[in-house]
Amino acid sequence: MTSNGDGTTLAVPVGLKQPAANPRPDASTLDRLFLRARKLHQEGALDQAVKAYDQLLALDPEHVEGLHMLGAARFQQGRFEEAEALMRLSIGHKPAPLSLANYAAVLASLGRYDEAVSRLDDALAINPSHQRTLFQRATLLSQLGRHQEALAGYDRLLELNPGFTEGLLKRSETLRALGRFDDALASANRALTSAGLSFDVCRERGLVLRSLGRYRDAADCYGHALSARPDSAELLFLRGVTYLDQNADDLALADFNSAMAISPDFIDAIFNSSVALERLGRHAESIARCDRLLSMNPRHAAALANRGNASRHLGRNREAVDHYARSLEVEPDSLGVLCNYASVLMRVNRYDDARAACDRALACDTNYVAARLTRGRVFLETHHYDDALIDFDDVLAATPGDKLAHFHRANALRSLRRHEESKSAYLQAIELDPDYVEAHCVLSFLCLSIGDFETGWEEYEWRWRDSQLDSSRRQFAQPRWTADMPLEGRTILLYAEQGLGDTLQFCRYARLVKEAGARVVLEASEDLRPLLASLGGVDIVVARGTPLPPFDLHCPLLSLPREFHTGLASIPADVPYLRADRERVERWRERLGPSTRPRVGLVWSGNPNHLNDRNRSMALSELLPLLDDSCEWISLQKVIRDEDKPALESSSIRHVGEQLADFGDTAALAQLMDCVVSVDTSVAHLAGALGVPLAVMVPHTPDFRWLLDRDDSPWYPRARLFRQAQAGQWASVVEAVKAVLPEMTRGAAT
Repeated sequence: MTSNGDGTTLAVPVGLKQPAANPRPDASTLDRLFLRARKLHQEGALDQAVKAYDQLLALDPEHVEGLHMLGAARFQQGRFEEAEALMRLSIGHKPAPLSLANYAAVLASLGRYDEAVSRLDDALAINPSHQRTLFQRATLLSQLGRHQEALAGYDRLLELNPGFTEGLLKRSETLRALGRFDDALASANRALTSAGLSFDVCRERGLVLRSLGRYRDAADCYGHALSARPDSAELLFLRGVTYLDQNADDLALADFNSAMAISPDFIDAIFNSSVALERLGRHAESIARCDRLLSMNPRHAAALANRGNASRHLGRNREAVDHYARSLEVEPDSLGVLCNYASVLMRVNRYDDARAACDRALACDTNYVAARLTRGRVFLETHHYDDALIDFDDVLAATPGDKLAHFHRANALRSLRRHEESKSAYLQAIELDPDYVEAHCVLSFLCLSIGDFETGWEEYEWRWRDSQLDSSRRQFAQPRWTADMPLEGRTILLYAEQGLGDTLQFCRYARLVKEAGARVVLEASEDLRPLLASLGGVDIVVARGTPLPPFDLHCPLLSLPREFHTGLASIPADVPYLRADRERVERWRERLGPSTRPRVGLVWSGNPNHLNDRNRSMALSELLPLLDDSCEWISLQKVIRDEDKPALESSSIRHVGEQLADFGDTAALAQLMDCVVSVDTSVAHLAGALGVPLAVMVPHTPDFRWLLDRDDSPWYPRARLFRQAQAGQWASVVEAVKAVLPEMTRGAAT
């Protein structure tokens, strides 16, 4: 122990030896040793400097500067506890502002922040104008989140030294933390005046300008900073984020890539590059970036969530579910991720889980609008329309300008058959966004389903602005035909644009076009070409993708009802207007063999990728109560879903899907049926066009072509419609079909 001069003792730091009772060396020797140690210290030879300081302190254990500088060396070596003990000894002998400030730095490194602030206060008590201490104290307070106190410290410092650039920049940083962005910019601009376009000044100004939403100016500032240090990964990253703010995603990606080239493990750059790639629609590359980051940090919640986003865009919904779930394991209360999780859970038919995710988000924040909107969509999909309306109304009370909420509210009202209110809600969404394609299209469906054909066909032209029709959109040098253009003596190209069912329903208009004097070329998928060769009014049928013959005009099939001003009373409904190939019919007659019972063709599900498939298709198990021994049951489906295979194998249904080469085979098989029972799929339209007796099982909110509240179809005179009384419930529909099936098959083979 050694005396502190006040009766107390101080512990001697580890490595220091108690001096022998030798005479104190002269001052010149101590000065020489100290200067030698300082020189080594300044040259960065820390180990040698420490040995020199030890020599000095062996001779004079109370050498104040030696204790202090040895403490500084130990601090530089990361040996903070030894540094603290040495500096405490030094200050005990001779407290001074600079030594107190250095000691405070050591205390802060040990996490002893209150003591550090106290030592800085001691320094300012000795010299209130000590600039190093003022700066250090303000900076420490800012790091501790005590921004208002820090600001006062910087203000005092800048009173003493108005042009101190680092002080101005730190003051700007503190004002940013306080949300006082205009004042922060003024401080950064003062630094610009004093230091010019230096790296640090441009960096801070960029941060302030971004906080002010002046993204272009911020990017320019970062550009100036990069002129000074083009290899700064941090600045490339910051500019990239600012480009993201401007939706300049390609520029952002370039900066993130450059930052990663300089610093391959720069996690924030890797993550944000995945965001840019996702926004650019390069989802597979986004996934690769997320995987790169996750190999470094498997619990990076944002990367897991963004990988979920990219997977969802690629239709890899089960992957998306998995990654959102893993993200939520890390950050359970991430509201945005919970909503995205709920959305993708709906895509995999996990509606209860989707609702639970929304409820979790609302438990965290009852006013979180996105969760209420998403839950409303869950209610909508599960046919709880009144509950959906409550959520959508709550969203609109909070955000009246939310066009999506108006749109989904309209969908709920449509399902509740509150048609005028539904129409009004669609129009409100369109008023908010006149180019809201989906709202225009669904409004057209509503109008067509209630018989307002004039408005419906007009609104349906908005479909051409729907990105989902990109593959159907055609560009021709020839003009698009409209009803005011003469057809006599001209060749017109009619072309299919959407599903097989749409083509089969609207190809009937070819005869009207022919009667107007045109030579008609019909283009459709190769799958339908052989069947469409039987269509009256067509001169040439060509498969899409093959060379087209010369033509003067063109028109998509689903625009023909508009051009012919089709209303309920003027639907061209002469059936059959298609006929299966005779040779194919005979081949199928031979394959089926003789039968003493009526043959009934069955279709219970369509394309699973159809937007409304969940409502229009049923599980085979739901159709099985229809089956009995009175009929021979033939599956007209080429593809059987995995979940239906066990029920099919145990049923009396004859499945011939593997023998159906194309739709021409399906047509031949359907033409041999005494009746076809189908959900709303292309086969239903095929049977209707062939004039085969048809029972269509229709969901509660049907496609527009089946209209509402009627059991017949003006499009297909030999069809009978069987509608769900309650959304999602097929049992009563199947019972109704079973009750009338004997009547529909009367006169068949016995």
